[in-house]
Parts: sequence; C-alpha cells; structure tokens
Amino acid sequence: MSLNKTKTSEILHGDAVACLNSLDDNSIAAAITSPPYWKQRDYKFEGQIGQEETSEDYIGHLVKVYSVLRKKLRKNGVFFLNVGDKYQTQYGNSQLMQIPYRLAYHMVKDGWKLQDIIIWYKPNHMPTSVHDRFANTYEPVLVLTKSDSSIYTKKNNVFKIALQQTHWKHTASFPEKLIEKLLEHLKLGDGDVILDPFAGTGTTAVATVTHSEKNKINLSSIMIEKGDEFVKIIEERAGITSKNTIKKESYSYEPVKEIEVPESTSEIKLKKSKYSQYGETKIVKDSKEFLSVLNYMTTEKFKESHRADAVFFIGVQNWTIKDFYFASQMYSKWFVLRNMLVVRDKNSWYPVFMFVNDSTKIAYRFHLDRVRQEAKYPTSLAQVFGKKDFTGMTVNDIANKTPNDGTVAHVLEKYKDGFPKTVQINWKNGSPDTDENVIHPEEELKLREGLIFKCRLCDEVLTEIFDPAEKNFCQSCGKEIWSEYSNMPMIEEPKLAQTLKTKPTEPIKSGVTTKTVKGKVKTSSKFNELDRVNWGASPGARSIMLDDSFSRMRLYKIEHPAIAKYLKLLRTGKKVSVNELEKKFPKSYKHTIGHWFRTDFGGSIPIPSDIPILREKLGDDPIWKILERTVLKLQTVKTSLKGKNPGDFIVFELSGLTKDQRVIQFLEQLYLPPSQYLKQG
Repeated sequence: MSLNKTKTSEILHGDAVACLNSLDDNSIAAAITSPPYWKQRDYKFEGQIGQEETSEDYIGHLVKVYSVLRKKLRKNGVFFLNVGDKYQTQYGNSQLMQIPYRLAYHMVKDGWKLQDIIIWYKPNHMPTSVHDRFANTYEPVLVLTKSDSSIYTKKNNVFKIALQQTHWKHTASFPEKLIEKLLEHLKLGDGDVILDPFAGTGTTAVATVTHSEKNKINLSSIMIEKGDEFVKIIEERAGITSKNTIKKESYSYEPVKEIEVPESTSEIKLKKSKYSQYGETKIVKDSKEFLSVLNYMTTEKFKESHRADAVFFIGVQNWTIKDFYFASQMYSKWFVLRNMLVVRDKNSWYPVFMFVNDSTKIAYRFHLDRVRQEAKYPTSLAQVFGKKDFTGMTVNDIANKTPNDGTVAHVLEKYKDGFPKTVQINWKNGSPDTDENVIHPEEELKLREGLIFKCRLCDEVLTEIFDPAEKNFCQSCGKEIWSEYSNMPMIEEPKLAQTLKTKPTEPIKSGVTTKTVKGKVKTSSKFNELDRVNWGASPGARSIMLDDSFSRMRLYKIEHPAIAKYLKLLRTGKKVSVNELEKKFPKSYKHTIGHWFRTDFGGSIPIPSDIPILREKLGDDPIWKILERTVLKLQTVKTSLKGKNPGDFIVFELSGLTKDQRVIQFLEQLYLPPSQYLKQG
C-alpha cells in the first residue's frame, strides 16, 4: 500500500491550534511530533512557536497547544513528544534549562499522564569542543497519555538511532527509524490515525507507511504544517494528495509559573572523604532521597565545607518528573545545572545531574581530558597522513584580533611519518607569505598540560599550579606562593617546545579599531559559509562539506586564572597601573586590558600582537615568549587524534564493580586534584 491510495491520509495547512480544532474529538490513536525548539531557528512565520521571549512563555504556549491535542486523542491514545534542550548564559554562567522536563511537569499539571521518558541516543552526534561539560548526545521523547490505560507497550526506553542524512532542506528533521521504533511500542490496528501537529518534512507520514506495510495493517496519517515550503515537501515525499488549508484562529496562552524546591522531611547527607571539598558524587534510590540531598546542598554547612569550584554529581535511580523539574530550579539555591547525564542500565536508564557553584568569581575544576574517548585512528599516524598531499589545505589564523585565511602553498619540511613540519602559507588578505611551524598531533598531546611552573623559593616543580579559590602553598617547601611579586612562580617551557622556532610578532598599530558589519557578526566557525542543508551531524557527513584544515593558534593550552594572576603580580611588582597600559593601546582596548588581570570568568589573555607593548612597559619576562608563540594545529572533521569529548550518555562494562560503583569511580576522576588523580592512576 502507499499513502496516495489511503484517502484518510491528509495534510492540514495552517496554524497548529486551528488545525487541531478542525479534527473530531477522540479520533486520533497516536500523535508523534517534535515542535520547533526554543530560540533555535526562525522559520519566518508570524506568531511562530519557538521565538517566545522567555522559556516560560515557550512552555506555556506548548501546554496550550497540547491541551487542544489531548481532546483529539482517543481515551487509550498516546502522544510521543520529542523536545530538545538548551543552554542559557547569564552573568558568566551557562545553565542547562531542562526545557523538555519542565514542559512535561507542566503538562502533567494540565491533565496529562507521563507514562515514560524514552532516551534517543545519537551515536553520530555532532562533535563538540566544549571542555567544561559533557557533549550532548541524546534527546528525550516524552510518552504522554490521557489515562493510565493506553496502547503504549513498554519494551525498552533507550533507543540507539543514528541521525539521518536527507536531501530535504530542513535543519531539524528526525530520522524515520525513530518514528518506526516508536510505532513498534504501540498496539495499533486497521483504521488507526497517526497525527503529527508539527510535521516539518513529513517524516512521521513516511514512517507510518513503512510500519503499515511491515505489519500488514491499514494506518493513515494527518500532517499539520504551517510552512508553505514544507507542505510542498510533504506532498512530494509522502505522496499525500489530500490537502486542506485551515483558517487561522486567535487564541491566548499564559507563561508557566515555576515553583521553588520544597523542603524535605528527611535528611540525607553526602558521604565525606578526604577530597570531598573538591566535589561529591552520590546515587540515591528514589525521589524522596533526592529531594533530601537537594535540600542538604542548600544549607550553609554544606556550602562552607566545599570549595567554590567544587563539582557535584547526584543521580536518582527510581525517578519521577519532579526530580528533573526540581533539578532545574536549583539555580535559585546557589547552583547551576551544567549537565544531565544518562546512565544506561540494561533496557532502562537513570539520570545523574551535574551541579556547579553559581558564581562568576572562579571557574570550577573539571578535568574532561581524563575521561576522553579513544580516537578510532590507526595507531600509526603514518597510516593516516603518510600519503596525503597537504598543498592547498585551508589555514585559518585565529591567534589575532582580525582573523585571516590562507592556504598551504608548499610543504617545506616533514616529520618522519609524512606529517608536515614546516609549511609556507599564502594569506588571502594581502599579507606576505610566511613560513609556519606545524605541531605534530602526538606532540600536541604531550603539550596538553602546557607549561612548567617552579617555586621561586625552592626551585621545585609545582604539582598544584594555582588555586584561585584558596591560598597557595608549595607542595615541596610548604611556603606560601602567589601572594606577591617576590614569591610568584617561575615559568619554563617544556624541552619539547624549545626545539620549535619562535616567530617574530608584528605589534598592533595604535589607533586600530574593530570593524563591524551591520546586522551580521563574523564568526570563526568552520561552517560559517555553508548552506544550511541537513547533511547530518556525523563526522562522515561533515566531510562531505569540508576537509581537514589547519588553524594558527597558541602553542600552549593555557589556564587563564594562573596567567591572569601572574600578569597581575608582574604589573604590580613593576608598579605599572592599568591606566598607564591603556594609554599605550588603541581606544578599542579600553575594557580589554583590565580583563587581562582578572582571575574570574570575565577574564581574557593577551594575543600575540599585544606582547611587544606589554614587554616594553613591564620589562622582559619568560611569559611574553610563551604568550606570543603560535603554531599550526590540525583541525579535522574526523575524530581528533587525542580522542573525542565524552558524551552525556554513559554505558559501562562492570568489571567486577556494581553499576553505581563504576559510575561513581568514573565521575570522581573529573574533580579530583591532579596530584591525587595521578596517584590513583
């Protein structure tokens, strides 16, 4: 069978509420949809969902729409709702907003029954370079019903389904296999109708046909879509010839009202250990215990016993929707929710919430490199790059204020395995050609921790470099360091870096101003100029669009708080004021210069072209050479040689430990001080 032979399959062209009101009550067996995500894309519709001023407005709008949808479902009907989450940054903090779970909470208050939450894990998720949280690798699918009795049959609530590459121009289409999998969790029969109130490119209709043919049942579909362009795609893709245009109706909605975390009647304290001041990890059994832990975390006693840069992981095994909701409301209690991790447990899962201090004073300690997933490259780099011709490869200079693009004109020198060591670059903006050093990816790994800090008082290497939250003491001689100019550490480059050439740096010109383009902000993103067609998010799909490239950037991965403190002590020791420095730099630097000496989230590090003026005013110092050193580093659409960032979907082989023990062991690695971590390793 095909949809064009099924007379009951149709497209309703118009606003979601008006189209839903045109349907008979109690007529729909199942609804499956993914609405526009909040503040993600502008579809240029008047009154569109997803462009509301606040998340509370957005959630309130959807609650209204789905309240109308609930009337159209049969008594035993099911609603599968896929909604993506979002981070919102305020005053230096980036909070995971928990939009899907807050929406579920308010929909339950509106009369829905939450039967389940299915986790859709995307193995080919978009790679990310974030360093202070796990990469987002999954999305939830809410399972909602009108009553406790429904056609939903729970088999497992974790789906591993890859993102789908399509030529249909839609930036947020979900894969057909996801819809097919959801339909398999329903008891469907002849004549049942599947509805999608935000149809997009009609994936739900296509999957309905596949399910009908596979199970030899006669299903039909109703696709609601407002966009003219997408209606045409649905007609072509799904073969639906029946289309009705529905006149828009006026309706109103109210933003949802959030509530604070309630007080708990029980008390559960977190387990104390030698290093608990750096962070805590606890897996609780149920919602009652979880609420108790959240309440304990808000006490002054708890705050006083932990460092301001501590990290907290709290999991709950037998969860309810209230757990997700109250986790999102911890922002009013001193905490920022940075991640919600999903721990796979056979055919089920449970959440682990990652909380950090709601403060802009210092960055929290989080060592993501310790748990990187291994790269899938061959062990020998020569197998990867030995036969590659690097001539013509794109180069992006991101080490300076004004980005500059170029290409590799010649490979002047190679490493033994064929990887380029020195290359000549043709710059596009008219700059003269330059010879640039290229760091070998394996050497980059060795330099990942960067610089060597030594105690000026005893000449021993510091294992704990700089603590922005506490007083600093040398681990060897025990004397206080970092408190004044006389006891600031000495900085050395590792021997590996000393073999690389130092390039002269062209100083900035006085009076230089930053150019802005009206209505547009130029970014350094590799994908800035790409046509936004949904090619898919996997590295393989991205390689269709873009090959490997080089970026000119800092040689070292520099911890900003330590550099800022060093520069501040150097400046005060030389008795040079910020105002004196400002006079030497262009007017556009007025606020930038003060940021060089801030150890909080608002700080920044001087770029190479700033160094000549700083050297002139503050005298010669090893720090200048370190800050002005640049090198070409390989940027790849493939998995990085140093491994990829771990995702927030976690599956463990037990290895003799219980699931919870393995989770705790894994998460503790992320906040232990380096000396303790190395000791354990």
